[in-house]
Amino acid sequence: MQNEEYETLDLPGVGELRARKGTSTLELAGAVKFWHDKYNSARLDGFIGGSAFSLLFSACCFGVYYLLR
Repeated sequence: MQNEEYETLDLPGVGELRARKGTSTLELAGAVKFWHDKYNSARLDGFIGGSAFSLLFSACCFGVYYLLR
């Protein structure tokens, strides 16, 4: 595909998007929502996983500390 087939749109609150010429606003809104939801859920899953790991690691460290004390 050639570069002329795409246009750059600057959406407030979203940033710069590249889309094919003639892409409807509804399609762009759906794509932005999809990626927004995908990255927010990944960030939340990472936070929950990291918290669970740190709690488990802390529990193991305290257990070892009290066993060797």
